[in-house]
Amino acid sequence: MPSSVANSRPFQLGATFATLVGVAFLLRPLEQALAPAGPDPGQLATLAGRGGALAVLGGLRSVVAGGFWLKANLAWERREAAATAEMIALTVAADERPAYFWLNGARMLAYDLPEWRLEAAAPAAVRHQVVAEGAQQALRFLEQGRRWHGADPAFFIEMGNIHLRRLGDGEGAARCYRRAAELPGAPYYAARIHGELLRELGRPAEALAWLRQVVAQLPADDPAARRAVVEERIRALEREGRAR
Repeated sequence: MPSSVANSRPFQLGATFATLVGVAFLLRPLEQALAPAGPDPGQLATLAGRGGALAVLGGLRSVVAGGFWLKANLAWERREAAATAEMIALTVAADERPAYFWLNGARMLAYDLPEWRLEAAAPAAVRHQVVAEGAQQALRFLEQGRRWHGADPAFFIEMGNIHLRRLGDGEGAARCYRRAAELPGAPYYAARIHGELLRELGRPAEALAWLRQVVAQLPADDPAARRAVVEERIRALEREGRAR
């Protein structure tokens, strides 16, 4: 006999989608005011034949994207790499505006999908290739997102993390974190991490010059700025320089 949990799953998914539709209708005037231009031809071409183009043109971008994102997560739960990647692409084609889709989609592409392709006993060379392919796919995806989001430090931070954690590319990570730190609204930690990466790359003089530039702009009364931490790192680099 089927379990009650299994029987309730279709109802739960249907109720979730119905709720998304209702919310979308309520928000439709606001959505049209915020994005009167709508999706571009490339997005519509991606959606063609996938049951979303007409709804997107009708102003239901949020609900269509939400439906694709739900499918992406269901495919993710089943570890279906191709379906997950396809649904992520359709999600951002339906609505490119939420950074959430781009950042979390990139994490799936970079961290999860490559692991699903690898067996536990995979040779190191194979692992390196598969991980690098997933990382590059995620980086291309984030670059695509920057077409719409432009000067958003969160995109560069995500790219820096992929360079560092998946590619072992400290230079690439340092460049991304610097670009993030130089943008308006960047979190304070982006500048600190850039300085630390320079030090780890064997470029202490650059790290020292960078942190001296940064500390002059940090407020003393904001705990998130961690000005005292930056000042201590400057002193440590100065001591290291005198000892050489």
